[in-house]
Amino acid sequence: MSSHRLAATDWVAFEDELHQVAGLDGLTVRLRSQTGRMQTIMLAVLLADGSFRAAVEPPPRTLEENGAGLDPAGVLEGLNEGAKKAALELEGHLLEAVTGYRSGDPLTPEPGEPRAPYDPADPALTQRARIQAKAEELSVSERWLWKLWARRTEQGLWGLVDKRKARIRNPLRNLDPRVIQAIRDQAAAERADSTATIGSRFLRRTQNRLDADHGAGTVPLPGRDTFRRAVAHLLNTSPAAPAYQRASAANQPDRTFGNVLATRPGEVVMMDTTPLDVLAFDPGSGGTISVELTVALDVATRSILAWRLTPLGTKAIDIGLLLADTMTPELMRPGWDDALRYQMLRIPAERLISVDERLAEAAARPVIYPETLLYDHGKPYKSDVVERACTRWKIDLQDARKLQPTDKPQVERLFRTIRQQYSEHVAGYKGFNVAHRGRTVEEQARWSIDELAEFFAEYVIAVYQRTHHRGLTLQGFPDLHVSPNEAYAMALGAAGFVDCPREANAYFELLPIAGRVIHPYGIELNHLTYNAEILYRYRKAKSPYPDKLWPIRFDPRNLLHAYFLDPADGRWHVLRWTHALAEHQPFTDITLREAKRLIALRERAPEDQEEVARALTALQNRTDAPQTWTRSDRKRHTRDQHRAAAQSRDIARGDAPVDDHPPLAVVSGTPEADAEPGGWGEIDLSSIEAAHVFDPDAL
Repeated sequence: MSSHRLAATDWVAFEDELHQVAGLDGLTVRLRSQTGRMQTIMLAVLLADGSFRAAVEPPPRTLEENGAGLDPAGVLEGLNEGAKKAALELEGHLLEAVTGYRSGDPLTPEPGEPRAPYDPADPALTQRARIQAKAEELSVSERWLWKLWARRTEQGLWGLVDKRKARIRNPLRNLDPRVIQAIRDQAAAERADSTATIGSRFLRRTQNRLDADHGAGTVPLPGRDTFRRAVAHLLNTSPAAPAYQRASAANQPDRTFGNVLATRPGEVVMMDTTPLDVLAFDPGSGGTISVELTVALDVATRSILAWRLTPLGTKAIDIGLLLADTMTPELMRPGWDDALRYQMLRIPAERLISVDERLAEAAARPVIYPETLLYDHGKPYKSDVVERACTRWKIDLQDARKLQPTDKPQVERLFRTIRQQYSEHVAGYKGFNVAHRGRTVEEQARWSIDELAEFFAEYVIAVYQRTHHRGLTLQGFPDLHVSPNEAYAMALGAAGFVDCPREANAYFELLPIAGRVIHPYGIELNHLTYNAEILYRYRKAKSPYPDKLWPIRFDPRNLLHAYFLDPADGRWHVLRWTHALAEHQPFTDITLREAKRLIALRERAPEDQEEVARALTALQNRTDAPQTWTRSDRKRHTRDQHRAAAQSRDIARGDAPVDDHPPLAVVSGTPEADAEPGGWGEIDLSSIEAAHVFDPDAL
């Protein structure tokens, strides 16, 4: 049988609650719960109870209990002037009684000091006599003054403060701890919900949680006013606050931001995507479209190495090509000042140009070979495209923790700088959330995505890269703030210049791969059939690849084409969709899924190529007619047009693939299933514009 020794101030567990022993008299014990409830119980009954546990850990002390453990000087500073003045006045009386001077220093006497009853030079006035005189003056007992002097000797001025005026008040003292826990748990459960009132939905759900955890009616909630005060005291962000504030507060870490260190250019490159706080204008439809910004930031120099503005929904191929952009110089634009050329970096530019001739026409933006890529948990970053790109260029991958933006604070802070210096000053700025959005944003938007990208490039080269950053300093010179360009130029002196790879076929090698069999009619990809003259050579040949399939590359931004690498000469060839017609604009995988959905509504198989062609033509015709445009149609049209143009620019950066196809067929009207193609016509797929449609309202 185990024995228990109880003493006053010990903590015990009883009836699922912690209690402190307030007193013992041999037969009974007096307990005080955490909530302040007092009870007296027979000692034998307490020891025999099944819920009794002795020698438990005391609950963590809070600032609201009694102020124990607080810095006395800190509490003293927070007192009102009356309480501090009373303590100083009392200290002056004590010092005068002990030393004869209110300041305690005979070298700084006040006028009239020392007074006769407290003159230390008078041998007849002992210290006890002076204390007695002070007690008579203040109408208190001598014992009380000696006690105050002892407190002052031990605690300083804090010992003379009236503790009634310095008491730390606890508004939760009489609140059941189970209610406190339920409030916190319910607030955590509702952090992603829409905002509601505290005294209605939040109160009801908290009571439901208590009933579910402890039984119906076991733990009642206090009144509405008391409940509101408790919620305001417990939660930093009220449940009635805007939803975005509660979500942001819940995502804040419980400690300081992470500290990612980099001492040389390219050692750590952070990459992230965020919605741009600007609406882009679509000149084809006259509407607007949301834009996403993806950037690559060098941690050592805080340089923006590469960026891409895309319609909402960044693809994995965009991330892979952004990596290639970090190692490719940014070309000067017509009209830019010569001061923005690469030579402004004040490094041995001529010597570097002899190593990389591309720098001769480059703008002043560092060209860096990344060593480690730190990225988010977004789906495009976790794709096979990014992994293959990093494997090819020997770049280490390091992903940040999910929903922990503080793992990459530099790039998160960069987005705020971009919003303040760039987005806020662009027509069509919509704010970073709905609460900050103006009423006429869509009417103010006037710049297309390509124009926004050009403006952003000018902002990076002319402003950001040349601005001194408060968080960017040089080692050994903590007070010297430099710009990203200056930091890069100085870092080259210590780390040297690394020549970046120049690969003409990098675009094709970053595209997604699909293993396919070469049939007599071509290859099948995404329920579409592609063919080209080059495939006739390999229709009966076995694939040399381990899986016995031929790797076919495709760009999800433009599914009119696929790409095939000829193993005989190492050249890339264009495979065209066999049912592509001149009226077919370049389309993305999202548009293809919509066309398949329309086919499924007609109860036809998506493998029916002619049905796919008719559905795609009908879909594109509908999105090409302004009088029938819906919001989703406008977005789809603009997205396909922009991504096709981006795909055309990316493919033009390297060696052109072999395209031995005849021009696309041009037909009038909707093609029938058994219709023969008409004559051939020339068309540039990267610059298709919406056809003019007669509008009777314009007359």
